[in-house]
Amino acid sequence: MQDSIGLPPMYVPACFGQDVELPAYSVSSDAGRSIFPSALSPTEPAFNGSAEFRHDLPFKGKNSKSSASLVLYGDAAFSKQFPTYLEDSNLQGTVKVNLENSEAVNTVVVSLRGQIVSGASTRTFFESSQTLWPHSSPLSNSNSPTKLEGEHEWPFSMNIPKEVPLSTGSKDASRNELVRLPHNCLERRLPAGIEYQVILRFTRGLFKTDYRIIAPFGYIPIIRPDLPSPRRQLAYQENTAIPGPLADPEGWYSLPSRQIAGRLFNRQSAEATCTLSLALPLSYTRGSVIPLHLVIQSYNTQALEALSSPRAIVCRLRRSLRYLSSEDLRENKQPGKVQQDHSELATWWSSPADVVEKETFRRTLHGEISLPPDLKPTTDIGKFHLEYSVVLFSFDSTSFQTSSSHSSQDVLLTHPVRIATAFASGPLPRTYTPESSSFSDFGSGSSQGLAHAPGFF
Repeated sequence: MQDSIGLPPMYVPACFGQDVELPAYSVSSDAGRSIFPSALSPTEPAFNGSAEFRHDLPFKGKNSKSSASLVLYGDAAFSKQFPTYLEDSNLQGTVKVNLENSEAVNTVVVSLRGQIVSGASTRTFFESSQTLWPHSSPLSNSNSPTKLEGEHEWPFSMNIPKEVPLSTGSKDASRNELVRLPHNCLERRLPAGIEYQVILRFTRGLFKTDYRIIAPFGYIPIIRPDLPSPRRQLAYQENTAIPGPLADPEGWYSLPSRQIAGRLFNRQSAEATCTLSLALPLSYTRGSVIPLHLVIQSYNTQALEALSSPRAIVCRLRRSLRYLSSEDLRENKQPGKVQQDHSELATWWSSPADVVEKETFRRTLHGEISLPPDLKPTTDIGKFHLEYSVVLFSFDSTSFQTSSSHSSQDVLLTHPVRIATAFASGPLPRTYTPESSSFSDFGSGSSQGLAHAPGFF
């Protein structure tokens, strides 16, 4: 990593027998805290018991006292609102029917469906069916092959494929590609989403309305990042501070340095340079953290102190959803529906070594963006793209006002990252954020960079 303003390494030596004045921001110890796998970010798939979800359908007409039930069994560890299934697992359930009188039913079919939804429009990318009761089934208690009567119970198990064929490209040059089945993603504030359904259908022939039960389910693909650098793995294993970009160049990606111009106390002109580094690989498991490293340099020590205050640094994870529906294609809308929102602020601190060996014109800070355990992973299927990036906005300092070319909404540095659902093999990552720090300390007082964001995710 090069210093864009060419400053020589100048250190303030620590004097024996004298107290070292600490800055007014958090200082972390070298030791980190363990990040334990959650149900939504496992190290290895494991079944943790069954959770039952029941959906009932009352019949009408002469069978008003009769009913059908669709019972689905999901992994209890992460099946909260609806049954949810990990990659390479089967969807299991039972259909129960109790008919007081005979009912004309041709077939009983259970189907799985995955689709992209946007408003009233849908696009199905996955569908699979299994017939539970054909009209010629000997289970019927009626003399007629199309009559169903009494109590019946049909257990079923259906495979959820890891990949599905999807037609991509234009109409003139369309082709089928195998795409990974995406994570379910259905949020009220998003313009498009991914939903999965189990559909139980009783087909009843011509001029008769079919009976249907539609139940949602969730799906979690197992997405793992690559291993971090050997030096970071060793730090995780031995519970020591992770080495920075200078000590571990293989473990970091440094963005191009960015110059900042402004006025100190609205009087004195000052300039600074900041360099943001992201931990490699640029893929991070939800429920863990994104390690950050920031170097700020300035010949004006007052500006340097103002900009290196953790409260002045506005860094967030940005989530971008892009979706081009069939309607958008017909109306030639590019890029279709786009929405961005942001995480809470990253937390920043200085390590004890950085405080003691503080350079005159340079400050080094360590940071982390905490990832919620239920954060949806990076998704790319058809015209649906859920993407993430780390964004460093203009600094928010009362004593240092950036020039007019750097408003509070400006993006200084940004780089795309990927969000995974499972941890890499090897030692689990650790968090080094000082325990005294919290998102409420830094996130509640600033809305920097949120002009186009409807809310935090």
